[in-house]
Amino acid sequence: MCVIKIAIITDVHGNAPALKAALSEIDNRRDIEHIYCLGDMVAIGPDTNEVLHMLFSRADVSMY
Repeated sequence: MCVIKIAIITDVHGNAPALKAALSEIDNRRDIEHIYCLGDMVAIGPDTNEVLHMLFSRADVSMY
C-alpha cells in the first residue's frame, strides 16, 4: 500500500505572512509530497502579488 501525504491550504486572501508561515510548517514536516491550494488566494489582504509569487514559484503546489 502506498501512502501519499498532502497538505491543503485555502483562504489565503492576500496574507503573505500567514502563507509563509503555513508553507514553512508544511516544509518542516518533510513528509508532505504535494500541496493543494483550493482558492481565495488574493483580495482582502495587502500582499496579493507576493502570495501569487510564493505559490506559482513552487513545483509542489496545484491551485484549483
